[in-house]
Amino acid sequence: MKGRIKGSILKTFWITLTVGIGIFTIYTSVRKISDMRRTKRMSEQVERDIAMYKARIEADSTFIENTKSPDFLESYAREHYNMQREGETVYHINRDTK
Repeated sequence: MKGRIKGSILKTFWITLTVGIGIFTIYTSVRKISDMRRTKRMSEQVERDIAMYKARIEADSTFIENTKSPDFLESYAREHYNMQREGETVYHINRDTK
């Protein structure tokens, strides 16, 4: 009788331990999968950022290269800073697209 109770308790212990290990394994696996998905999304965002910054670098490099030309500097100053030559009169025409 005592042997049966002891065997039953041991059987229950091992079943509980096995189920607990199984639940823990499933929990850690799901957690790792969600971490991997999050990491992949972050990696994709970083790749998009890299492409954007490379395009900006290319545009800025072209702009810097163009600033070596006096004609470009003059046209840039006229367009962006409304500068004018001495004795020159500049008229601004605002066009509404409505």
